Amino acid sequence: MPSFYFKPMPWLSFITPICLAILIGLGVWQYQRLQWKTDLLARVEIAVNAPPITSLTELRAAIEQGEAVDFRRIEIAADLIPNAESKLVFYPQTGGIYWRGFAPVTSNSDANSAIIYAAMDIVEDKNRDIYKARPVDKIIGYVRFAHALGAIESRVKSKASPEKNRYFKFNQTGDWDKGLPQTAYFFEDYYLEYVLGAAHAKTLPIKRPKIRNNHFDYMLTWFSFAFIWLIIYAILHVKAGRLKLNMGRDS
Repeated sequence: MPSFYFKPMPWLSFITPICLAILIGLGVWQYQRLQWKTDLLARVEIAVNAPPITSLTELRAAIEQGEAVDFRRIEIAADLIPNAESKLVFYPQTGGIYWRGFAPVTSNSDANSAIIYAAMDIVEDKNRDIYKARPVDKIIGYVRFAHALGAIESRVKSKASPEKNRYFKFNQTGDWDKGLPQTAYFFEDYYLEYVLGAAHAKTLPIKRPKIRNNHFDYMLTWFSFAFIWLIIYAILHVKAGRLKLNMGRDS
């Protein structure tokens, strides 16, 4: 009868489970990233094709019901919050860098009081070192979701300087609602991307993020490395005479 002979190499058999755990773990991680990215892109597609939001009350209800609103168009009557200083956020872009201004706005057309920050055109008073948004009566643009800082990003991202009004991510310190009317609902993780000169939200071009979803390829790569490692493991044992399959015959 066939007999199987296998005598593991101690050093190779020690590191193989470790390497396989790492490679398979990376493959599983990429699979999870694939699921997350696919869902994210699907939600964006729903949002960009939805009709424009017309009030902060409607936006709040959509968020609370878990609807897709990131990159959705919006058109609301808006008023700046009196005496509220704009926040400056550092943004890199092709050809240079700039500071993007965010100002808190509300809408008198809503039955329930709510406040949301909008990325707007900012006026600088250099004599008093004050930054404020230009007055508006309507905001037409896109709803945006600002992801919180991750554990690694929070360590490598430049630290905010609230005393100098310098931030490196939207609501980086998580306290932008301080000093604003506490009776109003505050959109902590969402803001409006104001499009200067737009006539109507319905005529705004559909805006999609430039997000690549290559995680399926990455997943296959890591799993392939794990499979190749096993093949190499087997070949080395065969060449060393430690892995054999003897095809014997019954007497």
